[in-house]
Amino acid sequence: MIPSTAQLRWLRTWTFRLLLAISFIFAVLMLYIVSQFSGTAGGGEWQAGTKNCAIVFGAAVWRGSQPGPAITRRVQTAAALYQQGDVQTIILTGGKGTAKLDSEAEVMRKVALLDGVDPDDVVLEEQARSTWENLLFTKDLVGDCSSIVGISDRYHLARIAYLAKLQGWEDLRTLPAGEVPTLLFELKAVAREAVGLVYYFMYEQLK
Repeated sequence: MIPSTAQLRWLRTWTFRLLLAISFIFAVLMLYIVSQFSGTAGGGEWQAGTKNCAIVFGAAVWRGSQPGPAITRRVQTAAALYQQGDVQTIILTGGKGTAKLDSEAEVMRKVALLDGVDPDDVVLEEQARSTWENLLFTKDLVGDCSSIVGISDRYHLARIAYLAKLQGWEDLRTLPAGEVPTLLFELKAVAREAVGLVYYFMYEQLK
């Protein structure tokens, strides 16, 4: 059966409205992600004389088990806090993307040691394959921490905060890496993060 002109017009109208609604939702999500760029850790809020912990979220490992730019800037941010005495323990979380490479956590450890972090103050979590698992698997490692800050690229912080809330983290603050990637890379990353937020939201609704 060939659709009539009226039916085709109706289909075009509702297709346009649907695309407009989807575009609006993604625009709102992207603005929300950008609004979280500064994180929630603030400044000067570290608890002196206590055990403050930083969780560094993993990223891509390059050929030869070399740290990618994201790993480097995230770990260097944590190492700077460590050198300043703001954090006493650094938890590095990230598993293996391929069996031929070291885990993200192990690669991050090498960067941390090069930046002067005492190996006794580094804790590895090498099983996580996603942000959800990063949070899930590190939850048992922070029991004796007085305060906890999650460190990642700023485009990643909104998803970390959202998933932490779903998992019942009550005291996890977020802090962006000191350096930022290129504008084009970050635009793509924000769009990808928006898709990720939709995925986890839908997953929660369908559970």
